[in-house]
Amino acid sequence: MEQFETRYSQVDVLPLVKHFMDELDLLNLFTKYVPAAPDCLAEHAESLCILTANIICENKPLYKVCEWLAKYSDGLGQDPVKASLFNDDRLARALSALFQADHHSIMTEVSGNAIAVHNLLTDEIHNDSTSVTFIGKYDIPDPEAVKLKHGHNKDFRPDCKQVVFGLNITADGHVPLSYKLFDGNTTDDVTHIPNWNGLRALLGKEDFIYVADCKLCSHKNLIHIAGNGGCKHGSDHAILLKSYTKYNNHPVFKDLG
Repeated sequence: MEQFETRYSQVDVLPLVKHFMDELDLLNLFTKYVPAAPDCLAEHAESLCILTANIICENKPLYKVCEWLAKYSDGLGQDPVKASLFNDDRLARALSALFQADHHSIMTEVSGNAIAVHNLLTDEIHNDSTSVTFIGKYDIPDPEAVKLKHGHNKDFRPDCKQVVFGLNITADGHVPLSYKLFDGNTTDDVTHIPNWNGLRALLGKEDFIYVADCKLCSHKNLIHIAGNGGCKHGSDHAILLKSYTKYNNHPVFKDLG
């Protein structure tokens, strides 16, 4: 009797994850912004797509990604992927290259692709921030990098330095649109004007509803938004702000109709 060799490969949710990654055109975006050396055995773009899928599926540490990938039938490409190529050294080099790349442009293009592919509504954007805590000593060689500082630590570790991470998402689908890092001692109230300006440039309009916590309602922030077309008379945005400021006895928008 003829004998057969049987091999088992895992499928799981990876095909679904790959489908959405393909819709966002991640492989081509990584290829565009994070090119690898011509003699490299694997493109940085491949490594970054594999890392993205791993974070979504199982979130293994770098040294376990190769083992994780070997369980699957064909990885993330059209042809079978040789899992052994994607060891922790190769993945780390890809992450270092991504760090040096124009990741703001990558994020902008990914967000634009998500809006176009999924027909996302951008008439309401939610913003919030959190602190990212650091323990130990870190050298910051780049003078333009955000600074690790003591501030209002949301992990309840006032003894630790931090950076502040701000994120914007669409109300429709809760899809991340943009992010920004700030020095660790930055207070939320001073982040809203540059953030709103960035959203206006990204979306190409001013009449979106900008939802944030109470630190948005400072005189300077609200005057800036109103003065740059963010609050049309009679618009939902203006009505919301008028109601909020009236309730809190805030005089800023007393003349909004």
